[in-house]
Amino acid sequence: MDTEIRIYHSLWKNMLMALGGFAFAIGGCMLMSESGADWVEKVFVGLGVAFFGCGGLFIAITTLYNRIRHIPFLIIYDDRLEFYIQRKGVYQIVNFADVKKFRLTDVNSAKIIAIDYKTPPLINKLEESSNFKQKLMVFNFDVTGAIENISVGNLTMKGKEICDLLNERLERFCITNN
Repeated sequence: MDTEIRIYHSLWKNMLMALGGFAFAIGGCMLMSESGADWVEKVFVGLGVAFFGCGGLFIAITTLYNRIRHIPFLIIYDDRLEFYIQRKGVYQIVNFADVKKFRLTDVNSAKIIAIDYKTPPLINKLEESSNFKQKLMVFNFDVTGAIENISVGNLTMKGKEICDLLNERLERFCITNN
């Protein structure tokens, strides 16, 4: 059957985040232009301007690039999930054969889908990873209880619907392969 479901980043949510970053940067520029600020304040405000301005620009550019090139963030198949890694420009594959379940969690009000792996694939992922990535996986595990997570707060589909769909596909995969 191998039907796929493509889920994209929400253009409007990301553009609002970019506009928020630009608004903070403009506000910082206005603060810096005041003559009453000393050089220490101007340096800190300047760092904030650079951070929010560059962040807003990065969000706007990557969102528009992905939209123009029709690059979905998630692709759900009958036997696997693929999610797009922006900095590498490739999809990471999560095989349903390696997964116990998917859980929707909140971390500081951010919606995240935690991927609970079966024990052998979990150990394999940890052993194959670099030292830095292992530390990130341990940190993720401490925060969410899973070594890999997918942020679903700014997508075209709600996080609960995505999680339910993934668990439904996982269950169907397990039934057909047992």
